[in-house]
Amino acid sequence: MSVNLLLIFFVLVVVAMIAFILVQKGTGATAGSAFGSGASSTVFGAKGSGNFLTKTTMMLAFLFFALSMFMAVQASKEFGVADTGEIDLGVVGTLDTSDSDVPELKPDVNDAAADEVDVPSIDGATDSGNADVPAIDQVESVLENADELKAKAEEKLEEVKSDAADAVEEIKSEAAEAVDEAKDSNN
Repeated sequence: MSVNLLLIFFVLVVVAMIAFILVQKGTGATAGSAFGSGASSTVFGAKGSGNFLTKTTMMLAFLFFALSMFMAVQASKEFGVADTGEIDLGVVGTLDTSDSDVPELKPDVNDAAADEVDVPSIDGATDSGNADVPAIDQVESVLENADELKAKAEEKLEEVKSDAADAVEEIKSEAAEAVDEAKDSNN
């Protein structure tokens, strides 16, 4: 079903629902009095127009909410955020930012010589005197220390688990003794 056809049907349901709500009167009046005669109640049946108008209004309201939810779901599928990671900024994305107050960051090639680089090379050879980034061997030593700490933590966890299991068993035995004493005192 095309979007335009669905939208036209939605507008017709809304207009019909508004018309049916406005035609209804309070409990003391009928739809016939709105048109100037009392004979119109026979058109809607023996019980009058109230029941027909109420049921029709309820059906139109159900259609209104169902169509609204269906169109919202379809719109969210169709106009969702692209998976490319780019966000459409609309008009803001086309602004000229050449006169922006934000300064551009440009590396100054004259400040650092080519042999005094702070970033280590891939093979791990660095000048340890002025390196800000740790070399690969330093990272490996940190990882080894982390493995040792993990092993110690696992040992401590096992100790805590065994202590907790012993405490639970002790509490169970004390509770069983207390239950036995209570049974003996009641007999």
